[in-house]
Amino acid sequence: MESFSDRLLAEHQATWQAMQQHRFVTDIEQDKLPAGVFNQYLVFEGDFVATAIGIFALAVSKAPGIRQQRWLVGVLNALVDDQMGYFEQVLARRGINPDDYQRNLPAVSRFRDGMLTAAREGGYADIVTLMFGAEWMYYHWCSRVYRSEQADPDIRHWVEMHAEETFFAQARWLKAELDQCAAILPEGEQRRLSALYRQVLEWEIDFHGAAYADCPAG
Repeated sequence: MESFSDRLLAEHQATWQAMQQHRFVTDIEQDKLPAGVFNQYLVFEGDFVATAIGIFALAVSKAPGIRQQRWLVGVLNALVDDQMGYFEQVLARRGINPDDYQRNLPAVSRFRDGMLTAAREGGYADIVTLMFGAEWMYYHWCSRVYRSEQADPDIRHWVEMHAEETFFAQARWLKAELDQCAAILPEGEQRRLSALYRQVLEWEIDFHGAAYADCPAG
């Protein structure tokens, strides 16, 4: 029997492929991503870590049991310590002052505010859908791009971080958790989560495209 998460992937395959073949992704795969675009993207993504911390904190508060809370607290620790530390280091190494870059373009604000609002207003299954949509997508394009070469060591490290087993394990956990949540939901709720999943992919497409808008030359 097809799992709920696999059903989402099948239902929204066109949107999934649009992200998998996004200009940002293919530029990295072909080793031609402009340094300025990557710098701008790092600013956007670094800012989004704070949003992700808020989303996972909400997941802890809405989780159905201690099993889920233990895992989610581990995710929070990794975001606060590892991810925040990574962005502090890479921005400093590349000489990036975030205040010199765009930080609130409409596509970026839609992604940030849309994700956070859905997490605040929805239940645990909504949050799992949000993060599954983002992380399963990210692992798959990075695991493909990892097979090519990137001359910029920071871009290469970024790809490696999201293609490694630790990140894949988190994406798999979200996939299994979503399937478990959906198994007890009526069809109407499943359809609503399907629409939310598609929205996440659409937000991601626009978010990555925004890195090309008016970025400083790098």
